[in-house]
This record gives sequence, C-alpha cells and structure tokens, in this order.
Amino acid sequence: MKNILIIGLGSIGQRHFRNLKKINKNLKFFAIRRKKKSPHLNNNNKVVKRKFLSQKNQIKEINFNQIANFKFDLALITNPTSMHLQTAIKIAKKKINLFIEKPISNNTKMIYNLQKLINKNKLICAVGFQTRYDDLLDKLKSIIDSKELGEVQKCYIEHKHYLPYHHVYENYKMSYASRKDLGGGVLLCFSHEFDYANFLFGKPKYSYCSIQYSNKLKINVESSSLVVAKYNKNINVIFDLDFWKKKPTRNCRIQFDDGFADWNLLKNQLKIIKNGKIKTIKSKFKKRNDLFIEQLKQVLKCIKLKKKPKSNIFNGISNVENIEKIKQLSRFN
Repeated sequence: MKNILIIGLGSIGQRHFRNLKKINKNLKFFAIRRKKKSPHLNNNNKVVKRKFLSQKNQIKEINFNQIANFKFDLALITNPTSMHLQTAIKIAKKKINLFIEKPISNNTKMIYNLQKLINKNKLICAVGFQTRYDDLLDKLKSIIDSKELGEVQKCYIEHKHYLPYHHVYENYKMSYASRKDLGGGVLLCFSHEFDYANFLFGKPKYSYCSIQYSNKLKINVESSSLVVAKYNKNINVIFDLDFWKKKPTRNCRIQFDDGFADWNLLKNQLKIIKNGKIKTIKSKFKKRNDLFIEQLKQVLKCIKLKKKPKSNIFNGISNVENIEKIKQLSRFN
C-alpha cells in the first residue's frame, strides 16, 4: 500500500486523510478538488485554519487526466453524494480499488454499471457505513440470532439532529445535507439506520412513510421522516428521523419476548434488560473517530487480502434501492 487518491476534501475527506496518516505514516496522498474552499478541520469538526491547504499537508493535487501518471492502491470518493457515482465509475474504469462514502448515490441510475465495472476489473469496493464495524452492532446481532432474549417483537430506531448544528463552520442552507442537487435530505443523510437494520433483520418490505418539509429550516429536501418496515418473521421496525431536534439522539430499541435491548449510538453503550435487571455493555470504541479508524484499518486489510469488506458495493446498492422505495411510498401515502 503506497499511493492514496482522495476526491473531495470536505469534512469527511479530511477525516479519512487524518486517519489514514495515523494508520500508516508511509502512505503518499494525492487529491482531486473542485472548490478548494473547505476550512481545515479537526476530529470534532472544529475549524483549525480558514482553509485546508493540500500542499501544507503533503498532499499533491492532480486532475482526472493525470491519474494515469500514478499507480493508486485506493481512491476515496468523498465529494457530495450526487457526484459519487459518476466519480466512482471514472475511477473503476482505471482499475483502482474504491472506498465510496455513504450513500453511494442519491438514486439508482447507473448504479448497476458501477457494479459491473467492479466485478469485471476485480476491484475491492468499500462503502462508508462505519457502523457495520461497531462491536455493539455485532453483539446485538448475536443476541437476536441466539434468541438470548427470545424472539424479536418490534424495534424502534431513532436518529435526530438539529441541522444548523451539524457543521457549525458553514451556512447549513448551502451544505450538501440541505440541497436536493447534492443528494441531501434526512433519508440519505441518515442512511446508516436503514443499513444496520438490514444487517440485523434481513430484507425489508416498507409499508408506510411520512415525509415532512420544514418552513423554519427553509431547505428544499425532506427534514423529517417516519418509516414503518416489516422484516423477516413479521418484525415491525419504525424509523423516526429528523433534522429538528436540538438535543441529538440516536438509539435502537428492540423489544423481545423476554426483555429489551437499548443501543445508544451516541454514548457507545448497549443496555440489556431482563427480569428487571439491567446489564450495560460499553463499546471498545471510546471516541466517535475510533470507529472511522477501525473501518479504514479493515478496508486496507481487505485490499491486501483481496477480500470483500463488511460494508461493500452490495449493501451500498441495497441501501440506495431501499431509500428510493421509501420515497416512492411517501408519494403514494
């Protein structure tokens, strides 16, 4: 592993750059940037300097026409969501392994063309659902599969965050999350929830979706959504997502025959409740950024071993397909 290409150096592109440097100090970094206006951020998304300067961070800036002049081991697609697919296809044609930030696109157009290119060129393609690498998600899956608390009865998944507080360094109305043309909206931005629910429960059938737009936020994408899905064994899962709540919450609460499991993704802990007793399990990942580091470690290992990552093109495509179905259902409802 030697040369890494990063396409887009906004907040998530910079995070992956910092983490890759920490994992392997011998890596050489290259970047393709469009606007070059992003501030220099730290792990808490606080502004360190007014602009992120590639040269001062030992990153060589190139353009798409110059890619053939170098041998890249991995390209990270970290530009806005609506640009992911066209960028990934260009890179896949050049036979470079891919890491695509989630979601892989804001629609399914051309998505299967990318899959064919990845298969044809025998590429490793990882997708940035870092929650897939969380030890508490694996623990929750183990509880479900082992029937430690009996069968699952139902599940409530909640993710709420006040959009103006998300990236305080920028005008939220101009951010990708607020703009339809960049692939924004609460369904795509909080797509992690649909992805890990599929991992836990299998393939869903969506029965209801309500979407709301906020006059107060003044953005042209949905700012709230309530989705009901039915999974294997008639398990009903409710997704409650919004950009409105000023105190952020992110939980997965599962009701079983003989108890409850309550996963708090912000506190990195899982509570198991049975017979009136509460057992608290804490994640091995103490800080939010630890999970991003683990994700990249595993991706680099998969490239070396030519092995499919935990989060890959298959669950990436499934996620976009599901969100399209939800949006179609909201129009019907």
